[in-house]
Amino acid sequence: MLPTIKNILYATDLSESARQALRYAVSLAERHQASLTIMHVVRDVVELMSEEAGFDIEAHFGAEAWRDFNTRATTQALATARSRVAEAVLECSMREAGCPVKNSVLLVETGDPAERLLQEIARGGHDLVVMGAHGRSGLMDMLLGGVARKVVRHSRVPVLMVPLPEDSPGDDG
Repeated sequence: MLPTIKNILYATDLSESARQALRYAVSLAERHQASLTIMHVVRDVVELMSEEAGFDIEAHFGAEAWRDFNTRATTQALATARSRVAEAVLECSMREAGCPVKNSVLLVETGDPAERLLQEIARGGHDLVVMGAHGRSGLMDMLLGGVARKVVRHSRVPVLMVPLPEDSPGDDG
């Protein structure tokens, strides 16, 4: 018996690789008449800065000031992420009249990307996850590359990893 694909989770880090993966998610959703959920996870800014600095910034410099900073930064990051995902949805909708992205569910959350994606996979009833194979460049690629590895390793549903074409100019984040 062939597997049924009725609910696709498309995970995006807003990179060029993720844009390529969106094409696959849309194609699969159209072909299988499946619903599409788009998810972007924004990392906690203070946590990310602490990882890069190698120590707990919040504890070292005062928790309340950093909580305020993190709240403002996270609010801005969430707004930016929602805007970028909405642009991708609009672009897809303009190219294809029956684009399944028009009726997709958009989730923008904060936290650890791999953990949040795995939580959504567990609770969302998804049959397939589609995501880009490469994140951003440098240190961020190592961190976000770990997201893809963790999701593939722990997902209870198939994960389609979409690489950038070889002739691609690279990620623009």
